[in-house]
Amino acid sequence: MSDDPAPGVLGPHTVRFCPLCGAPTVREPVPPDQREQHVCSRCRFVFYLNPKVVGATLPEQDGTILLTRRSINPGRGLWTFPGGFVDFGESVTDAAVRETFEETGLKVDLTGLHNVYTYPGAPVIVVYRARVTGGALTTCDENDALEWMRPAEIPWGELAFPSTRDALREWVAARGEVPGG
Repeated sequence: MSDDPAPGVLGPHTVRFCPLCGAPTVREPVPPDQREQHVCSRCRFVFYLNPKVVGATLPEQDGTILLTRRSINPGRGLWTFPGGFVDFGESVTDAAVRETFEETGLKVDLTGLHNVYTYPGAPVIVVYRARVTGGALTTCDENDALEWMRPAEIPWGELAFPSTRDALREWVAARGEVPGG
């Protein structure tokens, strides 16, 4: 991962001021582990940069899975499953259901936890299996295609994220098939 974050991305090199009092922050070791953090030079607030959390679903129907093709970056033109960031005050399960509706037009019930994925420098992705209960399949501003795919139809070379690849490999393997890619 590059030390230069993308424009508009909050990262260790973009934190400069305290969100509470506006004073400059400085990097210094913080007890108990003495890891360097951004600390306010005035009020001593510690600005921890923690990963964001994503709630996502693997909507299943008749042996197929619903994938979305992203029309925004990161991953423009690549395939993934419905999901997005958990809002403050929202549960991960509620976010997964909300994001699925926003990105696909489908209402879903969660049928179980599929897995949790974590990679350095990326959000924590919590993926649930889901069953469609209503709605109408509709694209949104974040995607330009939605397709129900059988395991053999998954475009392994065109997946947006490592979590997409890993979750789909596990989904395919759970069905007794050999994952591609």
